[in-house]
Amino acid sequence: MEIRGLISATVTPFNADGSIDFKNLTEHVARVSSAKGLYGIAVNGHAGEILTLSSQESSQVIAAARKVIPKTQKLVAGIHGQSIAHLVKEGLNAKAAGADMLLVLPLFDVRPYRHLAHNPDAVYSVFERLDREVGLPMIVFQYPDATGCAYSVAALSRIADLPNVVGIKAASVTPTKYAELHDALHDRLAVLAACDAPALLGMLMHNAPGALLGISVVATEKWVELVYEATTGSAQKAKELHNSFAVPLMDAIYEYQLQRTPISSTASNKEALVQLGELRSSWVRPPAISADKAKKEEIRRGLIRAGLISDVASALKVSGIR
Repeated sequence: MEIRGLISATVTPFNADGSIDFKNLTEHVARVSSAKGLYGIAVNGHAGEILTLSSQESSQVIAAARKVIPKTQKLVAGIHGQSIAHLVKEGLNAKAAGADMLLVLPLFDVRPYRHLAHNPDAVYSVFERLDREVGLPMIVFQYPDATGCAYSVAALSRIADLPNVVGIKAASVTPTKYAELHDALHDRLAVLAACDAPALLGMLMHNAPGALLGISVVATEKWVELVYEATTGSAQKAKELHNSFAVPLMDAIYEYQLQRTPISSTASNKEALVQLGELRSSWVRPPAISADKAKKEEIRRGLIRAGLISDVASALKVSGIR
């Protein structure tokens, strides 16, 4: 399976009582998936607040998205769990709800298991069972090394020949680390760039086949263009688009992934969509922290710098956060 282009990771809107706003969700997914040239969308990732969703809610989000995305696009569903059996169950639920592919969050993101992410046999035991019992194409979520649960290159190489392991979301922070993963695995897997910070451009320019990005729900068409120009088109056009459009959003929304404030990057992403009139609320489920007044103003300035808001007065609307 060839993966080429952008996969955009959508958010999960909530009502004032904390329940999922399915009407706004379908509007959001329909708007993102309408971008020409998009490979697909990913629901129930970190951007979709998967860690706060119940199994039933996760399946409902997938089913809702399935109804509105074009048939030409892939629907990728995030799954997570703290046992292999749980991961398999979530994978089967996602398949039944209509997912085309899985984005598999690390089983090893808990302290007793973290060291096992470096062990090829342990990692293989997880993905071999998902491959055999679920039978959907899988994108492996590779965390940064600093998390302590990033897969070793040896582990990734071991699972690369499983029939349903088709890609890696390389959230590897630096272009150098991305290059290491790409060079070792690109002949067997799609090594997707995944960075909501300026390092993204360097990753894309290292022969990346595409990207999987949360920030790309804000003006998705522009992100599709950036990924295309950086991977297939003009490096000069990619540089210009990156500096004039992407960088202001990466700074204001994702804080260059430096976590300058405790505010959730997902809340900031939602707030940008609120200010663009595409989402009704930027509230996120606790313990994540929603955007405060200062952050909303920073996002407003970022949208202006990125050329997404031309009338400054229109950006002063107060979002509907609780």
